[in-house]
Amino acid sequence: MNTDESIAKSTSSLPQPVIGKRPASPLSFPATESRSKSSKRTHSPSPALLSTSVTFSATGYPTNLSSRQKSSFSTSASSSASDSENRGPPKLVANPMTSKVPLATRQAMLTIMYDAFKDLYHTFHPALPVIAHNDALAQEAEVYAKSNKATYKNAMITSIAAIKKRPIPNAPSHPSVGSDATRAQRAVKKTPNYDSYTLSRNDVEPLLLKEETMRLYRFPMEVPSVQGGTRPHSYGEEFLCDRCGERAVIKHDDGLQSCQFHWGRPIKSSAGGQTNKIYACCSAPFPSSPGCQFGPHVFVEKAIEELHSRHPFTQSTSVERSTNLEIATIDCEGVYTTQGMSVARVSVCDADGKVVFDELVRPDDGVEVIDFNTRFSGVTSLSSADLDLEGIRRALDALIGPQTVIIGHAVENDLMMLRMIHHRLVDTIILYPSPFGLPYKRSLRALASEYLGRSIQTGGETAGHSSTEDALATLDLVKHHVRDRSRKKP
Repeated sequence: MNTDESIAKSTSSLPQPVIGKRPASPLSFPATESRSKSSKRTHSPSPALLSTSVTFSATGYPTNLSSRQKSSFSTSASSSASDSENRGPPKLVANPMTSKVPLATRQAMLTIMYDAFKDLYHTFHPALPVIAHNDALAQEAEVYAKSNKATYKNAMITSIAAIKKRPIPNAPSHPSVGSDATRAQRAVKKTPNYDSYTLSRNDVEPLLLKEETMRLYRFPMEVPSVQGGTRPHSYGEEFLCDRCGERAVIKHDDGLQSCQFHWGRPIKSSAGGQTNKIYACCSAPFPSSPGCQFGPHVFVEKAIEELHSRHPFTQSTSVERSTNLEIATIDCEGVYTTQGMSVARVSVCDADGKVVFDELVRPDDGVEVIDFNTRFSGVTSLSSADLDLEGIRRALDALIGPQTVIIGHAVENDLMMLRMIHHRLVDTIILYPSPFGLPYKRSLRALASEYLGRSIQTGGETAGHSSTEDALATLDLVKHHVRDRSRKKP
């Protein structure tokens, strides 16, 4: 089951939140309260609608009504929508005894989420405010169903940040409109089936990175001339912490309270006609707010010479083998260690999308894990890892030969963690560049959502990312690019 189907299935049985004192049928709207003591008005669908069996689209609009019935529905809906807007943000009604999260917390987060939808839908919200109202309720219900008391708030913050990053829709039918599950269901119907298409070497040869591009993006190009592996770890040395920016002594047993940091990046937020930056993790103002999370101090090194001193770089094998793949899509996950950011999981899929390699990586001798970085790595333990990095590289020699084309997203990071020099590369960062140019790069999550209609990296704090999921999404993005390019040819 793919990610979209699993999201849709996991939310299909959710109870719909109730607005007001009693549930409303799909075609009934709450009566408006009197605007003055001397006048009362209520709005309800016409009798023609009440006697009709109605089916609804993904955005909540009827699809099988006559022109007259549609007109009646539109009039009733717009009137009720205006009343909904007058009420302000949607009110969550649930049993406080059975809710796993305090209702006050849920209502506060729902209100923030509603504001995000309202801002996203600003081009049509004045005429159709009910859409933001309903989508906020649906999205909150989806997040609530997939979280617990400890993870709910951060899951909502992440979801709100993702809503703010969606492209601005110009109509209710736009792909940006809807809750995650609704959009996933729509995308499943519209997205081509990439499983049936196998990339060929002819497809990817025109996409290979040129040397100047690789140097621009700081790919590892040559093995450093100095001896490698001379400083395998830096336990007890002082570095700038990669999280809080303070100088700290690196220890794997430093405790979980030494570093206070924000795990989310600064993002733009619009409110009251002003645009400010906030942290995506907690919506606190950037840069003055204290960190929202505690953990150990960690460090990261990026220069190839520094990485080479930790574990030596080597060229990918020059030996052709019958088991070599023509195309290999690769994704690595990393954890914080006394060596810096160390590879902890490696996944490879072939041109068909079949996962042919998926292994955890044991740290080098003498290297200790400081933090598993689970929110992003998806790794919680390496106790079952059989191979260290040297063993992983030997195993990859059977799959990646001198003519193999490696596909990745920001694949220079994967090569850095693997300490591998390889020049036949395709990178989705280059295929789908940011409109703002370097140093900005589009995330794999955003690309998968926009071009594949797929939600990935939704594991949150406890499950994190999946390198197999990311590798398959990267492969399908290349397939999408190849198909799109072939359609545009004269």
